[in-house]
Amino acid sequence: MIPSNTICVSEEGPANALALNKDATQVVIAGRNVFKVFSIEENDFTEVCNLRVGKNLNLNFSSIDVAWSTIEENTLATAATNGAVVVWNLGRSGRSKQEHVFSDHKRTVNKVSFHLTEPALLISGSQDGMMKCFDLRMKEVARTFISNTESIRDVQFSPHQAHTFAAVSENGNVQLWDVRRHERCLQQFTAHSGPVFACDWHSEMPWLATASRDKTIKVWDIHAKPNLEHTIYTIASVGHVKWRPQKKYQVASCALVLDCAVHVWDVRRPHVPLATFAEHRDVTTAIAWQNDPNTFLSTSRDCSLYRHRFSEAAHPVLWANPHGVCVSARGDVTHAAPDCPLPALHTNPASDRYVPGLGRKQPTAGSLRPQAQAALERLFPGGAASILTRYSGEGRPPCCVVACAKEYKMRGLPTHELAEHNAKVARAYNRHMVGHVWEVVRCVYGRPPPREPPEREPPPPPPAHTNSNAVEEEPLEEVEQWAETQFHNSGVLGMPTLSIYIPPHKYKIRHDATGACGPEGSGWVSAASAHYVDVETADWTLPEEAFPLRAPPPAHQPSILDTTHGRTAAGGASPGGSSSPGSGSSGSNGSACTAPPNLEQTSSAYPGAATPEEGESGPLWVVHEALRPHVEPAPLLALALRHHADLGDVQTAALVMIVLHEHRSDLFPYIDEGLQEHWLLGYIEFLQKHKLWNVATEVVRCAWLSSVWSLSQQSSSVTVCCGRCGRRARPRAMCDRCLPHPDLCAVCRQVVRGLYAWCQGCSHGGHLEHMRQWMEKHQLCPAGCGHHCQLG
Repeated sequence: MIPSNTICVSEEGPANALALNKDATQVVIAGRNVFKVFSIEENDFTEVCNLRVGKNLNLNFSSIDVAWSTIEENTLATAATNGAVVVWNLGRSGRSKQEHVFSDHKRTVNKVSFHLTEPALLISGSQDGMMKCFDLRMKEVARTFISNTESIRDVQFSPHQAHTFAAVSENGNVQLWDVRRHERCLQQFTAHSGPVFACDWHSEMPWLATASRDKTIKVWDIHAKPNLEHTIYTIASVGHVKWRPQKKYQVASCALVLDCAVHVWDVRRPHVPLATFAEHRDVTTAIAWQNDPNTFLSTSRDCSLYRHRFSEAAHPVLWANPHGVCVSARGDVTHAAPDCPLPALHTNPASDRYVPGLGRKQPTAGSLRPQAQAALERLFPGGAASILTRYSGEGRPPCCVVACAKEYKMRGLPTHELAEHNAKVARAYNRHMVGHVWEVVRCVYGRPPPREPPEREPPPPPPAHTNSNAVEEEPLEEVEQWAETQFHNSGVLGMPTLSIYIPPHKYKIRHDATGACGPEGSGWVSAASAHYVDVETADWTLPEEAFPLRAPPPAHQPSILDTTHGRTAAGGASPGGSSSPGSGSSGSNGSACTAPPNLEQTSSAYPGAATPEEGESGPLWVVHEALRPHVEPAPLLALALRHHADLGDVQTAALVMIVLHEHRSDLFPYIDEGLQEHWLLGYIEFLQKHKLWNVATEVVRCAWLSSVWSLSQQSSSVTVCCGRCGRRARPRAMCDRCLPHPDLCAVCRQVVRGLYAWCQGCSHGGHLEHMRQWMEKHQLCPAGCGHHCQLG
């Protein structure tokens, strides 16, 4: 949106430069495809003439820069892309206004400038590193100045000394020349670390402002020896700079790239602009102030020409936060506040807009009234002074992360013991989420070794039965399954192999008939291999139904908890103990329970079920181990470590990987090596910030990545000093001054032959055992230097 007092005109193409006449009533814009003169009206631009006319439109009409004589009303000069300097006369009759063409430069001309008091002198700066002064009366080159540097980007005559001009080049140098002496420059100094693109003289002070690619604007005092007075820091390379008329400390600038706005700076407050004009949609290519300090013109690559009024400027300082807070790694807080904050300025409420991200209204262009505008310019420089206050964190409890780092263990114990210790440390400092991660590591990677299964006692002999015709059945017992064992499947429907008890006299008959081998005196055999059926009491009549009917469940089936193995047992049988093949098969396949340890108690727990003592058959128990779903812990643990790292807790992520030891490879498919290195280096940097050098070295030592553990072999040096003279000795060499004298023990004053221990603070030492005995009783150095020695 264009402010109400800003006028704009569109061009046929982008303009590279503009210039005002001496009365600031007309403006000329020049570019590769545009060359026009406009009259500046109150609310509009009026085109006066178009200089890009004629039959032969050659490169002389494609301009990089344009200048208007400050004395002659109708004299213009342009710098063409083909290296020509063209002089134009607006008072010339006819369509063509071209007066003369100077073709003395071999490369592109970057800048042309008229002398401020001599209307016939015109100077140019070219890409060939030369500057030429043209005499318009003689229409020839008066003098040639060779800079012996790279290309010249700008030349400007000084308003304070008539015969002095400044030239800036792409190597960062600034040269001051006397127009009467072309042999060598008066002064030369390095102004910037990059190419200098523009310069401008102050109208009142002997100051020269330079703009460079290094994103700075520097103000130099050229009164005697060049001295840097002010430096302004911008966000992009600065392409043009112009001092604001009648304002001693204010200068306007525009960028070469990125930034499309025109900024007005106060050199006394170099980090934030005083005013900003953001009407252009592309990079601004030229700016020029009118005689009034409140109005200036600008052109851009967006093919537009604007006239800006200072009353329509936006002021970034009004919505910038004047306070700053920063927290150090050790918990110290620093607060910066303005020494003289700006008072509440009266703005136009209709011009303010609400910004959700800032949570407050943001002033826009033209929001200040004239009185507030003047007050802002007056108080703006004083707001640069700030008061810095530091609040130390001494005396408060230490950081829980630092405290945990001091007490964590990384090696020396099995994984589950290290995880258990670290979990206790984390919970002691109220880091319960971290403690939970350590508990998971302990449970997953801390399983005890499998135990050998105990020998099973033989079952008691079956009781005598009064009814010989009843089918004798005993409850089934599960073959105990232990850790890391699986069921062995038989050939009968793939069901788990179970043990079944066959009475001795029945088993003997079968043993004699089939010749099967079994334990002597034992009736326990595999139910899947035995295929046991009592042929004497079996009912061989065909059933009336195609499929046997399932018996109704008992009225009450209590569950019994096997305390030995932690399993739930429940059994059921048909009332009356039916032993038909159909019912027996149904009961075996349908039960999924576990045998209780006490069969008598289990049998009596069912109403209506007869016990073996009563002469009836007991319930048939079929048991097997419950199948548990297998869960892979590695991806879940990797996800937990990533979550903690995303929260900024690289300590947990790095230490869990270290503590896992040989199980660390389980996480490699889910955590790439680059992320592992990032965690380790981040944790090491954190420890070094808190001066936990020993812990950081321990982490480097336990690292499994070569890029991390190799840190211990880098930048490690021990400086050796002579114990007598204190002079620094060469590595692996004796002291040059004390070479004839061998090293003596500071305790016994004898020559040390063997292990030698010394203090790194005072360089005195001796026999290892002598130094140990001395330090156990004393704190000062045995050599008498007064140093508090410490023997590691």
